[in-house]
Amino acid sequence: MTKQSRIETINQFRSECLGNERDIFVYLPPGYDQESDRTYPVLYVHDGQNVFHAAFNGQSWNLHHVCDRLIAEGRIDKLIVVAVANMGSERNSEFAHQGLFTEALDYPCRGESYEHFLTEELKPYIDRTYRTKRESCHTALMGSSRGGLVTYHIGFRRSDVFGNLAMLSPYFAQFDEGGMTHLPIVQHFTRKRPLRLWIDAGGMEGMTVRVDHVRNMAERLLEIGYRSGEDLMFCYEPRAEHNEEAWEKRVHAPLLYFFGDKGSPVAAELIGGDVAGINGASSYVYPIVSFESGLKMVDLEARYNVTPNDAAQIASQGLIRAARTGECAIEYIGFGFSVSKPLKIIPELSAEVEVDLEVVVPAESASDARVYAGVELEKVGPRTYRRRFVLPRGTGFSFHVCEYSGLREAGRDGMSAPKRQFVADGNLTLRYEALSWTQGQTI
Repeated sequence: MTKQSRIETINQFRSECLGNERDIFVYLPPGYDQESDRTYPVLYVHDGQNVFHAAFNGQSWNLHHVCDRLIAEGRIDKLIVVAVANMGSERNSEFAHQGLFTEALDYPCRGESYEHFLTEELKPYIDRTYRTKRESCHTALMGSSRGGLVTYHIGFRRSDVFGNLAMLSPYFAQFDEGGMTHLPIVQHFTRKRPLRLWIDAGGMEGMTVRVDHVRNMAERLLEIGYRSGEDLMFCYEPRAEHNEEAWEKRVHAPLLYFFGDKGSPVAAELIGGDVAGINGASSYVYPIVSFESGLKMVDLEARYNVTPNDAAQIASQGLIRAARTGECAIEYIGFGFSVSKPLKIIPELSAEVEVDLEVVVPAESASDARVYAGVELEKVGPRTYRRRFVLPRGTGFSFHVCEYSGLREAGRDGMSAPKRQFVADGNLTLRYEALSWTQGQTI
């Protein structure tokens, strides 16, 4: 008999504490039915309707395919995955715990109730129904964006239940597009818990998730006792966007960390800032260490040499403290590797940059069209939309020019045009023209 994985659906699972019902999707690994005396570690994942199936944007984590591949290759242990559907319009509330920021939000914070649902209603049901390893060291919690936020809060509050936390592109600060500002919506815990932590960010997530917010959290975790490369893994993917496709590409890494063997380090590279200012914006370098399993991490407890040595100092977390203008070289030393990159030091590097973004839309566009190019634009002419705004230096955007109803920029062949991209590493004037529209995904 062929031993294949399968996905079971628990329809309309009732939560008494939340007063609602949702679908639960359960991945059972190959051989589950045949190995009747075997128990399995369990991974719980938020936003469950996107984990094995296509989301509203047509993308999926395809986590079942990732697990199948890693299990078949012998790179991770067999596991059960419990994908917990969100409640749509209630998602913001359920994924937000109470905090000093609560009164500033326009939705109630029900994170404590959602936490109770997971720990006291759903997990006991899963443990009764399936052959699970119930201890916290064998139980993981994973989420992206706001799912990363609620994973952090639940894990630090209930490390007796969840001993492994994966936070992909965690949404630690709420973005107000109108004012282009962020409101921190995260509690800071000051005591280390018995947890293994995965936390990451992409460099092309726009203002939805800022890399510095995620990196700052990783640094806080170091301060309370976690060790980089041991019980804390931080990953930075400079070209990664904020969507399911991006998370699918790197979700293998936390799976390897929690349920497999990352193996030995096989390579290192040094990426990050090419320019640093003596005054103004901070610049960072990121030593990326690759392991034979395919896992990548940033060494947050690194050693550096600078040549000439009076040009700058580099903190272990990668912060560049520039001291003298001119050219220099940064060398990273760690995990048995030595790699370097050049750096230019200037007197000052502005913390923010100005972006002037303009889009000319197709002639057939509706007169009341709402046009987006990473952010919503303002109509300034019959076919012209524009917005001027200020961004933190280094913010990366990857986007389709699109219209609120679901239209997307098309190329000359009538198919969806490639994404536009820019990195705000200086003042920018951007001009785009959309030739025609094609049906895409509703915003």
